[in-house]
Amino acid sequence: MREDEAIVLIGVTPPLAKYFGFTFYYNNENAEDEAIVLIGVTPPLAKYFGFTFYYNNVEYNVGDSNGGYGKGVPTLKEPEDGRSHIQASLEDPINPSNMNVTSDGSYEDAFNKDFVLIATPDQTIVSIIKDQLVNLGVPDNIFNVQGLPNEIIDFGIEEKYDVVSPLFRMAFFDDEDDMNYYLRSIPWSLLRITPKVPSNETIPFDRKVRNVRSANATTQEYLRPSMNQLVREIRKEIGRDGLEARSLAVEADPDRCIDERTKCFFENTDSAYFNNFPGRLFQEYGHFVVVGVNNVEAGYARYSSVTLYGARDFISVGSFTSAGDMKGSVDRCEIFKCHVIGARDFISVGSFTSAGDMKGSVDRYIPDDPLKDNFYAMHFKRNCTGMEYCIDVPLEGEGSLMTRDTQIFMDRAYMFPNGTNGPDPAKMLPFRVIYIEERPLSSKVSLGKERFSEIRKRLFPPTDNINTTVQVEGQNVPYPPYPIG
Repeated sequence: MREDEAIVLIGVTPPLAKYFGFTFYYNNENAEDEAIVLIGVTPPLAKYFGFTFYYNNVEYNVGDSNGGYGKGVPTLKEPEDGRSHIQASLEDPINPSNMNVTSDGSYEDAFNKDFVLIATPDQTIVSIIKDQLVNLGVPDNIFNVQGLPNEIIDFGIEEKYDVVSPLFRMAFFDDEDDMNYYLRSIPWSLLRITPKVPSNETIPFDRKVRNVRSANATTQEYLRPSMNQLVREIRKEIGRDGLEARSLAVEADPDRCIDERTKCFFENTDSAYFNNFPGRLFQEYGHFVVVGVNNVEAGYARYSSVTLYGARDFISVGSFTSAGDMKGSVDRCEIFKCHVIGARDFISVGSFTSAGDMKGSVDRYIPDDPLKDNFYAMHFKRNCTGMEYCIDVPLEGEGSLMTRDTQIFMDRAYMFPNGTNGPDPAKMLPFRVIYIEERPLSSKVSLGKERFSEIRKRLFPPTDNINTTVQVEGQNVPYPPYPIG
């Protein structure tokens, strides 16, 4: 994109829907005097929509990292496509809490409203576009601007120049018919406009400063005693020998990813992220219990979800060692992140959300706790027959997760209700993941007999004489004295 071009989006904002998320995405490499104009209508009422531009990929430089969230290490070799994939947002998204529309100013009234969005590296062209549209009858109070700073982006139309990508996210429509009608034929038109006379001077945008997350919110520490009691009650039910893995906040700092040219995986500052790598094989009798805060009920989000991903065919893309690399690096990487890996196949195999799945899931564990609605407890098993609040994870077929696959749980919380972006992970309690194996008693007995039989055979090798006897107090006694098999 050139510095005096723009991206314009005109339309109406999103419908409230259940169990649905949608992302609109395209890349653009444009000249400095061009404009991309997106004209259309966004959905009716929904839990969330957001629009922002990403610093997608750039020409590879030696020292660029393939690691994630500013914690990677330099790549060992140049990527096959010769590009470093940054995938970091350039500013906070435009969403229902901050979008300029004709409304009463509430989050809910930002839906089903006309708007204009202009994204450009040049302030001059914003005025030109706005004047022209106002002359055509567009209200002047519905214009929104996302400036693309040239101090970050190297604009141009050749392959070597940077690629920026806008993403428009929508989630949880209220009416399925409205959703289907809208998505069958999305009413958008995308135009690329090149001025007849190239501009020699532009007025660039400064780099945006991110808004503080949930500035006036208290922490969730008041929920910790109830959460600990919930975990104790669950352990009474599933067994106290369950293994628990630590969950961590995902430090998705897009500015750091941009500055250090490392990957941010299209993060969204309208969301807080936590992840958990259980480090266990999901065996046939495996059982995960995911316990956490229902951030919607607790007042920290407008919607939230937890998803189990399966990763296959992990490959190393970089590492460092104690031989000179680690000393002094504690502030830059947690232990499990010090070996950078990538997955060829990374799939969602099960999820649950605040829109109907979480509430009531802990009632049988802490029925008398007045804070019980602020929590969830969901089970992931190979077979959930007869069990409530449980998600089937088959070993084969659609939505399957093989035993050897690596599991990754991700907890997301979108939009702090009293702010313009996502909640602050530092003020939230991480979710917890417990793993236990539940072999049926008959299987345990059978397995025990098999193991004992193998031990006996190693200690007492069989002979050709089936009627083997041993001397006991001077008498020949058949051996073994009882059947083993």
